[in-house]
Amino acid sequence: MIRGVVFDFDLTLVDSARGICENLNALAAEKGLRSLALAEVRKTIGWALTDAMRSFWGNGPVDDEWLPRYRELFEERHYAGVVPFAETIPAVTLLKQRGILVAIASNRLSPANIVQAAGLASFFPVVAGIEGINAKPAPDVIFKALTEMKIRTSEAAYVGDSDIDMATAVNAAVIGIGVTTGNFGREFLVRSGASYTIQSLAELPHLLEVIE
Repeated sequence: MIRGVVFDFDLTLVDSARGICENLNALAAEKGLRSLALAEVRKTIGWALTDAMRSFWGNGPVDDEWLPRYRELFEERHYAGVVPFAETIPAVTLLKQRGILVAIASNRLSPANIVQAAGLASFFPVVAGIEGINAKPAPDVIFKALTEMKIRTSEAAYVGDSDIDMATAVNAAVIGIGVTTGNFGREFLVRSGASYTIQSLAELPHLLEVIE
């Protein structure tokens, strides 16, 4: 029986690609780095941001300079460009009405502020990031969320949009549900470890009934 659903954040619950791209380009303008196209940024969403920055700009002061300033810029810009998908709040509300616990487990270091800015904090009592633990596809962030939810892996599903998310679900030994709102289609998500796939979160409540 599934008692809890843990969600990835970017491109799963929210369309954040434009906001992330604009913020990275604000950082690039400050630091004299090359500007980035939305398409190349979108491909890296779900990675640890330090890895994405290195892929864009090579080796540099990522941890000491670029990442801290990026986070400051996003706060200064009030997380502009990060908005929930239309299906997110109705789907999560329905799950909670059925007594299913929900949480967020993201490859962001500290996702609480951006979850708040996106208007989702009241829906998710548990929000886990990777500060102090290993990034996905290591299972640590899912375990962190499940510990706070007080449920076992056998009672949980993880919903995400990427191959990294599905590998994380496999590594955590939870049911992996791939949603095609990101960069990947159904076949790719299945090859990456998804047990089930959906086209949007609107399909999730029914899918969980089928799984039961």
